[in-house]
Amino acid sequence: MTGTHARVELGLQHHGAGRLREAEALYREALAEDPQNVDALHFLGVIALQSGDPAQAVVLISQALCRNSANAPACNNLGLALATQGKRREAVSAWLDALALQPDFPDAARNLRAHLGGLQRDPAWEAHFNQANAYKDQGRLEEAIASYQKAAAMAPDLPAAHVNLGSALAQQGRHAQALACFRRALVLEPGLPGAWFNLGVSSYQLGDLASAKAALARYLQAQPGDRDALMILGEAYFHSNQLDEAEGCVKGVLAVDPQSARAHGLLANIFRNQARHGDALRHYELAIRHDRNPVIAFQNLLFLMMCATGFSAADIHARHREFARRFEQPLLPARPAFRNVPDPGRRLRLGYVSPEFRYNVVGHYMQPIFENHDRAQFEIHAYFTGRAHDSVSERIASLVDHWHDARALSDEDLAALVRSHQIDILVDLCGHGPGTSLLAFARRPAPVQVNYLDYSATTGMSSIDYRLTTEYCDPSGTSEQYYSEKLYRLKDTYWTYNPPLRLPVSELPMKSNGYATFGSFNLYYRMTREVIDLWSRVLQAIPRSRLLIVSVAPGSTQAALLERMDRAGIARERVAIHGVVPLQKYNELMGAVDIALAPFPYNGATTAMDCLWNGLPVVAKGGGDTFTTRLGCSVLATMGLSELIAADEDDYIRIAAGLASDAPRLSELRRTLRQRLERSPMRDFPGFTRELESAYRAMWQSWCGSNPR
Repeated sequence: MTGTHARVELGLQHHGAGRLREAEALYREALAEDPQNVDALHFLGVIALQSGDPAQAVVLISQALCRNSANAPACNNLGLALATQGKRREAVSAWLDALALQPDFPDAARNLRAHLGGLQRDPAWEAHFNQANAYKDQGRLEEAIASYQKAAAMAPDLPAAHVNLGSALAQQGRHAQALACFRRALVLEPGLPGAWFNLGVSSYQLGDLASAKAALARYLQAQPGDRDALMILGEAYFHSNQLDEAEGCVKGVLAVDPQSARAHGLLANIFRNQARHGDALRHYELAIRHDRNPVIAFQNLLFLMMCATGFSAADIHARHREFARRFEQPLLPARPAFRNVPDPGRRLRLGYVSPEFRYNVVGHYMQPIFENHDRAQFEIHAYFTGRAHDSVSERIASLVDHWHDARALSDEDLAALVRSHQIDILVDLCGHGPGTSLLAFARRPAPVQVNYLDYSATTGMSSIDYRLTTEYCDPSGTSEQYYSEKLYRLKDTYWTYNPPLRLPVSELPMKSNGYATFGSFNLYYRMTREVIDLWSRVLQAIPRSRLLIVSVAPGSTQAALLERMDRAGIARERVAIHGVVPLQKYNELMGAVDIALAPFPYNGATTAMDCLWNGLPVVAKGGGDTFTTRLGCSVLATMGLSELIAADEDDYIRIAAGLASDAPRLSELRRTLRQRLERSPMRDFPGFTRELESAYRAMWQSWCGSNPR
């Protein structure tokens, strides 16, 4: 407990006992130590009110609220001070704020009820309200907001003023402020449907899925069948991994509008996460057919093709090229002109673009690269296009020369920003993944454009000059035909590995259990029927063995998995299923597993490294002709564990059974795998960064050779 905090706490004890002078002295001492202390300001304001100085109380409590507006007791006390001054409208606004923050605040509710009756509105409120509506209709949102604020101040008991103000703020993306407006309206009129709908939408935009679901469900009680509400509620359920509930919402939309592209796209996402790949593909195709500009649906389809069976490298390449013809080709400049000086040896401006510069695998992969970039040779720009930043974002921003928050920018505006910075090499870290800004690259903002890291196939786009890879992931002479980019092969590895969590390696579970436990830690959409059938065969081949599997959505998804394994003769008690789990739980569950099983065709790299880091050998199936079939295998090969890569399904069972019957070997692997990974190229951050920089320099020199001064 800090000295300041201790003084405030002691002051509260005196305050509660009615010793105002002693309390005030302690609050002032705290404020002298920390002039920004919210509690000291607030409680000094309360003492001023109790001492008969409401004007000073308003000043002090307002200062506290300027530093922390989410303080319901301070709002309530501000209302009391304003009411004492006879400022009833301002007092009502303060109590509305208190109840918007804390709906079950009895003192604020009682104060509001006591002052609402007979409240006199300023007669000018209606003119401001009507003017605000006119401004909003004209798209003049700043002026509309100012007028709504005046109307709400003059008529704080008018729900429509708060709802309309919130809607205008939401249109500007100011959802946190909008939420307060909708909550004020609901304090005044709890059953107001429009306020519940808007509250749900803004909560969803802010990532508060629980509040979004509750608000939209309440709205749908009054407006059942509303398609917009059903869609947003379905998306909220989807992102909460409540896939059955999400499916119910989407099917409600499609029952009314069977050509809704948005609904087909969401239903496809649901089916994908349930590993119902055929159904997902069908609905992605329907979304593409019914959408005037189906960029996102097409990109989701491309991603699914990498996870599903039945698609060759040629199939995947062809569909990516189709995307480029439809969506990239119209954006390509006829003759891109660059002001970049074609000097092969100069310091280069290097730009990275990603929506995942945050607590995410991309953020963790990239952080050591940013830490090790040679600033004498490279000026580093990071363009963050994601929805919300966090502490990892702040760390990355501190590591680069220039951090650009590009969340609000269109692809066109992002391209213009990059061009204005005269970036020499622009690196896309997303491909066709969620939140991508790949079509900014189609506008050719930089002379050299590169795809790297978070996408496991070609982009299909001619505007991306290079794709980084390795010889193992894309063997020379056989892989080039499946890429629109020129392949640049890094020497040892494609990845760094920078785990955000470092739990101690646990003892081998088999020792205490008396049986082998296999585990799957990949996302469930990578699980094809062939994978589940093979894992059933693994369990059949090894008596008493168990399977632990994560990321399986509750409800029908888990039921379908258990039913399939039951048909294969696997008893229910041999399978432990978990939904999507937090990172710590994910790592803790690895401590309960002896051997990890990789899916196919998409065998995963990060998951493989996570397992190895926690002492789990990973059995994988190799032999495919795509990057996705080889990326996890490349990790094993780099670590000298090629004996864990199966040639076919029978070999997969042989390797798994061999491990399960050899407890001494498993114990040795458990003890040494983390050290082996520590010594691998994936953990050589300076060496990997030098290799990456060498690649960039070679790409730049090639461009200079084609564009002499």
